[in-house]
Amino acid sequence: MAELPPEVTLEEVKERARLAALPIPEARLSLVRGFLGNALRPIRALDTRAVRTVEPAVTFDPKGGPGAGS
Repeated sequence: MAELPPEVTLEEVKERARLAALPIPEARLSLVRGFLGNALRPIRALDTRAVRTVEPAVTFDPKGGPGAGS
C-alpha cells in the first residue's frame, strides 16, 4: 500500500496564505489547516503514475483563425 502523505503543517498554511495574499488571523490558522488538509487528502493520496495522460482538449474560436473561410 502507498505511504500516506504528511499532514499539512501550520507553516505550510502560512506560506500558502502569503502566496495567495490572503490575510488569515493567527487564531484561525488551525481551523484553516484542517480545511486544507481535508481538501488535499484525496489529491495527495492519488498515485499519478496510475492516471492516464490525456492530450489537451481542442478549442474552438468562432471568429476563425488563420485560413478561416478559405
